Amino acid sequence: MSKHSAVSRFRWQAAQKQALEKWGRKNLQRERERAERDLLPLLLRFAREYPNTASILEIGCGPVCVSQKLPQKNKTYLDPLLDDFRRMFPGKLPDGKYLTSGAERIDRPSASYDLIICSHAISCSMNPELIMHEMERLLKPNGRLILIMTTHSGLEARLHYYAECCAPALCHKTHPYYYSLTGIHRTLSRHFNIVQEMTRRTSLAWFPLLRRVERIFVCALRQESINDEAIEINEAPDERC
Repeated sequence: MSKHSAVSRFRWQAAQKQALEKWGRKNLQRERERAERDLLPLLLRFAREYPNTASILEIGCGPVCVSQKLPQKNKTYLDPLLDDFRRMFPGKLPDGKYLTSGAERIDRPSASYDLIICSHAISCSMNPELIMHEMERLLKPNGRLILIMTTHSGLEARLHYYAECCAPALCHKTHPYYYSLTGIHRTLSRHFNIVQEMTRRTSLAWFPLLRRVERIFVCALRQESINDEAIEINEAPDERC
């Protein structure tokens, strides 16, 4: 399949409710320490390519907000559950701009961010294709997207897709979408060039049909997107007159 069909709002809200319940049972400090140990070194490697004045958007930040440890000062955290996290962990979220919404429509001008971090948000969203469009729109021409997600075997991804389509009432997972490696490659290629691909960890490697691999994709805008952005800027009316 080339594209995922969007799940219903009811299905997405149920998944968000389950995610919030899971966070209620977690230790925030422990989760932050794990993210800083496992993910922060990689993020720092790419963040150092940009000045401290660069802008960073973290999609699906959760209460961890791992990008708070990056040296840049201009950070925007986006998560539909941010208001709930503020009540759940009072005073624990970092300073910065907050967007309490899904990422399918982000109220920011085009080419606003040098670095976009999207950690496990695509498979938890209501419409991944719209999020890809928004990330493409918001990324600066020389910016980078760092996408972190779990891929599944082709068979498991397809079975999950059919279950979500045919019997959504029976699906109680926090991730409405499962992507195979081929599937996410196709999705990304419609919007970005994959500059680098890394594997973090693999589970159930002894049984290929249920193999799940956490991967990191570092992406840049395609040349066509950069050209379109330049045309849009050049055709904008001159407000100095």
